[in-house]
Amino acid sequence: MQRIGSAADVDSQEFRRNDLHNRQLAAELKERQRLARFDRPEKDIERLRRQNKLFVRNRIAALLDPETPFLELSTLAANKAYNGEVPGAAQVVGIGIVAGREVIVHADDSSVKSGAWYPLSVKKIVRALDIAIENRLPVVHLCDCAGGFLPLQAEFFADRYHAGRILRNQSILSRMGVPQVAIVMGQCTAAGAYVPALSEYNIVVEGTGAIFLGGPPVVKAATGEQVSAQELGGALMHTSVSGTSDYFATSELHAIAIARNVVARFHQPAKTCIDRVAPEPPAYDASELYGIIPEDARAQFDMREIIARLVDGSRFDEYQPRYATSLVCGFARLYGYQVGIVANNGVFVRRQCAKGCSFHSNMRQKPNAPALPAERHRLYGWPRI
Repeated sequence: MQRIGSAADVDSQEFRRNDLHNRQLAAELKERQRLARFDRPEKDIERLRRQNKLFVRNRIAALLDPETPFLELSTLAANKAYNGEVPGAAQVVGIGIVAGREVIVHADDSSVKSGAWYPLSVKKIVRALDIAIENRLPVVHLCDCAGGFLPLQAEFFADRYHAGRILRNQSILSRMGVPQVAIVMGQCTAAGAYVPALSEYNIVVEGTGAIFLGGPPVVKAATGEQVSAQELGGALMHTSVSGTSDYFATSELHAIAIARNVVARFHQPAKTCIDRVAPEPPAYDASELYGIIPEDARAQFDMREIIARLVDGSRFDEYQPRYATSLVCGFARLYGYQVGIVANNGVFVRRQCAKGCSFHSNMRQKPNAPALPAERHRLYGWPRI
């Protein structure tokens, strides 16, 4: 592969203006992510302390293997929705390493409306479980859910991709033999009760964890009977009477330790054989991307300058470089992995579409290109490649 020659003038005034503007945008993004992840009213944090509960991110940190990455998804979901009162859509989802195995982590954030589901919470959970299905990833649910947020329940019950989709996806994972572990750390009510009930393994924390469709107030209103949350659906009842839960935990950290032991027993499938060599850094400084991307989002720039600062050694084998030049296609290596790149470099017309289709066709014919999982064809009706 040939190394891309860069024409960027890193000493120009325009480059410096772009660099300053884009670094400010990046700093603003990081601050918004920090607020969504950690900024909570003190009264909500104090409520968790009184209940002997950990903050959701402390729960996840205890679950994951030490010094391993956590690829968080949809951090800014519901960022400005619901008057800004539901950061992260009251959910934390991502891909992490537990007992040496890659898993999807889905955690209710009980510091936000007691973990109640909003319409965008449902969308975020469904998307996480879709990823689990597509990649055959086990799921660990950290459950602390007050059920659906009742004033908005008409917006997430019941349509094909609404809250019922969560339970449907859980059932599909079970059919595929992809295990799920649920840790019940708070009172899981209504729709939130189904998540642990549909998981293969279910751990409930004594004193704080409970599973029921309707809590004590609903029971009293319906029957006049007074019953405590623990009597109705607590750890002792579900592990010794109903059999809904498999493991009894004395604390959240105890429950997390049990979950890690369960995940450690999961079968670890062999990795797909992927063409990979030793990675190398780009020939150009990746921090120069801040100065290359224009301050004006409408201004055009050469996508090869971006590619040169992303791919290994800045080497790029361009496909049809003289044809339909406003679409850049080609092959490179990214952190050692062979990848195909499609980059919009201007206006699209018929020729650009034909070039892109031809490039994708060549990608599919690569002998080491992994086939789509059979489950995906059955479940979604997608065409085979």
